[in-house]
Amino acid sequence: MLTAAFASFILTSCSDDDDMPTPGTIGISTTEDTYDEGEGTVEITISTTSVNAMDVTISYEVTGTATVGEDYQSLSGSVVLPAGETSVQENLLLIDDTEVESSEEVIFTITSTSSGEDIMGANSSLILTITDNDSYPFENGILVSHEGNFMQGNASISFVSDDLTTVENDIFKTVNDADALGDNAQSMSFYENMAYIVMNGSQKIEVVNRYTFESVATIGGPSETDFLNPRYMAIANGKGYVTNWGDGSNPDDDYVAVIDLETNTVESTISVAEGPEKIIAKDNTIYVALQGGFNQNNGVTVIDATTNTVTTTITVGDRPNSMQLDASGNLWVLSGGNPSWTGNETAGQIDNINTTDNTVTTTISYAVTEHPGNLEIDGATLYYYFGGSVYAMDTTASVLPTTAEIEGLSFYDMAVIDGKLYGVDAKDFVSNGSLEVYDLSDNTLLASKTVSIIPGGIYNNETAAR
Repeated sequence: MLTAAFASFILTSCSDDDDMPTPGTIGISTTEDTYDEGEGTVEITISTTSVNAMDVTISYEVTGTATVGEDYQSLSGSVVLPAGETSVQENLLLIDDTEVESSEEVIFTITSTSSGEDIMGANSSLILTITDNDSYPFENGILVSHEGNFMQGNASISFVSDDLTTVENDIFKTVNDADALGDNAQSMSFYENMAYIVMNGSQKIEVVNRYTFESVATIGGPSETDFLNPRYMAIANGKGYVTNWGDGSNPDDDYVAVIDLETNTVESTISVAEGPEKIIAKDNTIYVALQGGFNQNNGVTVIDATTNTVTTTITVGDRPNSMQLDASGNLWVLSGGNPSWTGNETAGQIDNINTTDNTVTTTISYAVTEHPGNLEIDGATLYYYFGGSVYAMDTTASVLPTTAEIEGLSFYDMAVIDGKLYGVDAKDFVSNGSLEVYDLSDNTLLASKTVSIIPGGIYNNETAAR
């Protein structure tokens, strides 16, 4: 129970010189100062410390960020304190709407009394906070992107509730009454209330409200020239940066597209070396992993987002596949190494980059035949996937772990969110896949949920700001 709100002023009333009452203090109070909009009635008590010999009309006004008629019912603006009584009650009737909104204030202020005396209290207002009890359909949970079968146009997005009890598949199609999302949902990115779904096969980005999944805009498309093979997106300086592969036979046509997020249009492109893949932003600096696209590469390109120019390229291991920023703002890069089918098999590698001067400070190598992927970070612990197992290592470690945390897995992608490991299994890449969730405090399986075809990305869709 919150401390009762209280405001007071001095009230005097008199009928004649022979019947002069002792001045009393009038106070305004409620049992709480915060109410849920679904509670219905807020009882506001106006009381006095002395008995008045005559009726006193107390006038008030109601202001604040809450809206009369939408958040609460209109009040009369005055109340009568009967003669001989010490208190009177005024009811504020709250309206329980269905709109998702921020907490709002109702300010109840005494303005005058019929006695004609000035209000003398230091405080004559009562401030009440009204909290919302509504929620968006897809907040506080996990979004899973699905590539779908290539050229089949059956990419989709699923929502999994935070308590892991509810799975809703194909939410874009359901919400927007659309035929389909498109072909090959490669990844998702988020900015404020928007989600950006990067569609590799459809050469477009679908923009939706991240909490309702209502369509907002479409950027590009098969008939447009904005994207070639869009892959991943990061946000910096109010812009979106999208990696694009070019033609596999041309090493010089890869680029990063720059999107104006106000107009949802591509405003420029930045040429980079072959195979830009994962992309991450630190303040106004963009880091682009050059995996090689249809070939092989071994760099991280640095872009200044204030000028949209390449400032340097940092050499790392072959085929960098994932990146994470640690608590110090330094960048960890996991490279899988060249696979054996290239004819030039190389070892996987972890590099730590000091983002102050963009130099590699730590390098840890795997065996030549070991090709790790899916680097994640949780506090000071790095996680990665290799050979059907998930491994963990401290960011201060100088050697690789020898024992897996969890074994017997078949993850196509994974994410670590709030102490839980989320992994997706694409199964046979034709039928529905699954989402598995583990508690990293004891590495136990919490849930296994059926999702859609070729789940390839896992994203935290936290509770919307109120």
